[in-house]
Amino acid sequence: MDLSSLYSEVKQLLSITDEKFDLEHNINHYYNSEPDENKLEIIGDILSFINKFSMFNDIEPFKKSLYNCINKTLEIKPDSIFDFEDLLVKNSIMHFIQEYINYSKLNQKDQVLEFLVDSLEKLKVQPLITNLGLLIKPMYQDQSYLNNLQQLKEVEVAYNMANGTDIQIKNEIDAWLRSQEISLDNQDDLYEIYKQEFKNIITKHNLSPDSDKSKKLQVEGMEMLTMKLTMLSLMEHIPDDSFEPIPIK
Repeated sequence: MDLSSLYSEVKQLLSITDEKFDLEHNINHYYNSEPDENKLEIIGDILSFINKFSMFNDIEPFKKSLYNCINKTLEIKPDSIFDFEDLLVKNSIMHFIQEYINYSKLNQKDQVLEFLVDSLEKLKVQPLITNLGLLIKPMYQDQSYLNNLQQLKEVEVAYNMANGTDIQIKNEIDAWLRSQEISLDNQDDLYEIYKQEFKNIITKHNLSPDSDKSKKLQVEGMEMLTMKLTMLSLMEHIPDDSFEPIPIK
């Protein structure tokens, strides 16, 4: 099959309208130097990935989230295109874990992580995806949650307009986190480096480190780093038959 046919298949499987289907544009943007045969490999990986979730193809909000995962993963170009599907699976699982933790009550977070660690120890990728899908399926069928999510997005837009400094600082923290070589072996150093980087950022924005705003932003940044380390611990070695998470300190 040619690229055009495969793009159409992805669009149909995920029920994406023409005006919102930007997959071809994104692949051409992030993989502009790759020959068509490599783009065919990537699209094939994407279709294989989508089919892993085929049992949930009747849930439209889930498919939209799946499509977002695909486009976000395209931004992270692996060393080899043959690693793309593995990267896509890891990123999507991380995404859905984060969504589910946000959806769950605070006292359920330990149970969610315990479930995932237990699954990763025992299951291969497809059974893990099936179990994770069954876990999050009620979330995407909860209209109250979906309505609240939409309202939060609208509030966030208004917040962004009214709190430019806060958003700028968060964006700089996020950009810094994405630029770091995050590993479980250097987590202690990362926390210390983050604290210094945060001081540099708020100084640039003329914020006092003792202000309530600074303290709140520092904690939020620390939580972002901790989540990345937690997900790294959970996701590392997914393709292997055995998995032993390194504990988060």
